[in-house]
Amino acid sequence: MNPIVIEFVAPSKRYSLVFEDDGKVAYAYLKHAGEIVGDVWLYNRAGTPLVPEWTDIERAPFLNPKAYVAEGAHVTRPVTEKDVGVLWENHADWPVAYVYVFEDLYGVVGVGDKPGYSRLAKKDGPLGRVLEVE
Repeated sequence: MNPIVIEFVAPSKRYSLVFEDDGKVAYAYLKHAGEIVGDVWLYNRAGTPLVPEWTDIERAPFLNPKAYVAEGAHVTRPVTEKDVGVLWENHADWPVAYVYVFEDLYGVVGVGDKPGYSRLAKKDGPLGRVLEVE
């Protein structure tokens, strides 16, 4: 699978959301002035490990382990630029980004959300918090 990186600029032009699927794992990074101000794990591309990788910084970006992920967290379907979208909503003076993949909400991230909310998280952890989707 080919890695993809897509940048979505907020309407204010002061923030952007970078979607990255490197072939191992996918994350969304909310950025301001080049700095990451929020992030969220979206899905595993490689197989879901039993043991967390985050004890070894050399393995970053980290796959989310089995204890933290819901069914469907291992995405094998190819993802292209046209499969990813972002909707922006303003809260106070900063934006919140709603990240869609295949037209489904996969994650929500705002300023200070480290981590943000992930549709595929089954319990809160260091890579994503549970996103309640109706």
